Amino acid sequence: MKPLFLLLSIWLIFTACKKTEIHADQDITQRINQLYTTYGASGEELYDKPINEDLFSPELKKILQDAVSVSKADMERIKKSEYPDDKPILLEGSVFTSQYEGFTSYKIKKIRTEDPSDKSVTVDVELENAAFSPKTVWTDQVKLVKTEGNWKVDNINFGDNPDIKDLKTSLRNFVSDAE
Repeated sequence: MKPLFLLLSIWLIFTACKKTEIHADQDITQRINQLYTTYGASGEELYDKPINEDLFSPELKKILQDAVSVSKADMERIKKSEYPDDKPILLEGSVFTSQYEGFTSYKIKKIRTEDPSDKSVTVDVELENAAFSPKTVWTDQVKLVKTEGNWKVDNINFGDNPDIKDLKTSLRNFVSDAE
């Protein structure tokens, strides 16, 4: 009876772990889909609505808010200036990808646990832009952290772009260049 109980206990542990892993992967996939369907096409969405605190980590949300605030302040400054038709500094193009033109499709290639405590993961996302010839395919790495029990986007590493290291650096540079 003891060996049967032992085997049953081991089986329950493994199936519980597998269900937790599957649930975490589904949550992570949902966050990636939310990121790219909401903010994937351009930076315009950042100006139209409040920044989604359920999607972004507190640190990234703050950096995004700073960038939008700097841009909006420049819009107001120009509007009141001698040259109201000048172009203000803007978050343009596809802010959340390493390619300015953005993507036409994307797919999650791999979810990697970076932290043994399961507090952060990196998701390899393959993006494609078939709107131009030849089509462009690249991979960005989205880092998510577990905050308040939920997965939130914390940064995006732009691996194939030599000019921009990652999203946080890009946004910080945008803010500092504007000041």
